[in-house]
Amino acid sequence: MHRAKKCRFTLIELLMVVAIIILLISILLPALSKTREVAKRIACVSNQRQLSLAWNNYCIDYGGRLPAYDTTIWGDLGGEGNHWPWPITMRDHLSKAVSGTTIKKNSFLMCPSFPVNQNQNYWNPEYGMNVYGIGGGTAVDSKQYTKVSNIKSPSEQGAFTDSYIPWSSNAGYYGIWPQGGNAGSMINFRHSTKTNVLFCDGHVEPKDRLWVYPPWGWWNKVPWGSP
Repeated sequence: MHRAKKCRFTLIELLMVVAIIILLISILLPALSKTREVAKRIACVSNQRQLSLAWNNYCIDYGGRLPAYDTTIWGDLGGEGNHWPWPITMRDHLSKAVSGTTIKKNSFLMCPSFPVNQNQNYWNPEYGMNVYGIGGGTAVDSKQYTKVSNIKSPSEQGAFTDSYIPWSSNAGYYGIWPQGGNAGSMINFRHSTKTNVLFCDGHVEPKDRLWVYPPWGWWNKVPWGSP
C-alpha cells in the first residue's frame, strides 16, 4: 500500500493567499465605512423628521405661532440664564429627547454621525434652528416670521439642519451667513461633506456648502430665504 501524499502549501503560496486577503480587506473596508455612514445619514434624516413632527405639533397647539430660536426675540429676559433656547420653549413637545435641562443620549436631537461622550444641556442640540425667518431673527431685508402662515414657500425654506460646534457657546441654533463658510454659522457638514436640511414642509435633503453659502452673497438672496 502506498501512503497518500500530504498536500502542503509552499511558503510562496501562503504569502500569496495572505496578500490576496489583505487586498480584499483593503477593498472592502472603505465600502463598509461608506455603508455605515449612509446608515447614519438615514438615521439622521429620521431624527429630523421626528423633530419636524414636534415643531409642527407645537405650532398647532399654539394657534400657528412659531417658536423663536431664543425667547429674547419675544422680549423675554426672565427665563433660565435670562432667556430660553428653542429646545426649552418646545420641551413639552420634545419630551422624548429632553429631560430637565439635558438632551437625552441617543435621542432624536443627537445625530449618530456626531457622537459625544457626555450629556449635553439644552443649549447644545446637534440640530439647529434657522435663526432668521422661522426663528424670529432678522437681518438685512429678511422678515420676521411669527406664525406658520408667514411661510410662503415651505418646501424651499430651511427650518433645521445639522449643527453644534463644541467650542461655540450658542450652538443651539444656526444662521445663514455671507459666503465664505464663516464658522459662526454653526452649520456642520458631517455627512460626506453635506448637511441634512429639514425644510418647513417636513422633507429632508442633504445640501452642500455651495447651497448654504451661495456665490452671490447674503443667504436671504437664495430662493429659500425669508421673502
